[in-house]
Amino acid sequence: MKIMFTILAGAVLFLLLAAGIIAYQNSRILAEQKTEASRPHTGKRMYSVYNQSFTPETELPAAVPLFQFTAGEGGAEAVRALCRVAAGTGEMALSEAQHYMLGILRQAALQGGLLKVAAFADNAVYTGEKELIQALEAAAREEAEHADHRQQDRSDG
Repeated sequence: MKIMFTILAGAVLFLLLAAGIIAYQNSRILAEQKTEASRPHTGKRMYSVYNQSFTPETELPAAVPLFQFTAGEGGAEAVRALCRVAAGTGEMALSEAQHYMLGILRQAALQGGLLKVAAFADNAVYTGEKELIQALEAAAREEAEHADHRQQDRSDG
């Protein structure tokens, strides 16, 4: 009886060990797949800035708009639109695109005039794009507030 119990306990222990190894391998494979799915989207040059206006209905297979702003008034308006393009065909990676857009957004706000912003959050599908859009929207609000204060200072002075 004691030998049978030892054999049964050994078999159960072996099955538990095998199940643990299989679960570990499965979680490792899933983690690698998830990492690989998000990696190319942030590291590849997938973003470009266009000097054209987009609308939510605009469908360009070559360029998917994520964020755009229009600076200036009347006939002197300048439009900048950050778009996702096919991997490897863009000019910038995600982090570079964010820094570039923040720079030209601030520069446009310093030059004065009206600042109109359009965000295309529904087009954000890859890792980091929603955060990018939120950061650019926040920066645009901040720059618009600073521009309002500068304009009030000029009119008061």
